[in-house]
Amino acid sequence: MKSLPNIEKSAFKRGEYVGYHHGVWRIMKSNSSYGRWWAVYTQQPKLQLYAWSLAMMSKRLSETNVIL
Repeated sequence: MKSLPNIEKSAFKRGEYVGYHHGVWRIMKSNSSYGRWWAVYTQQPKLQLYAWSLAMMSKRLSETNVIL
């Protein structure tokens, strides 16, 4: 995996990643038609993102405005 500024491998769950932008995002593989990767905001689980690659997910995370 190439180095991404706001995504790293999870130390606790195998095959998952952790994203950072206004808090912590849990990133998991998905078999959805929306994308191969699925991110859930830990502070507000209804806020979810989909992307086809981790690089695209990194970009989407940095562009997302989180309002709590």
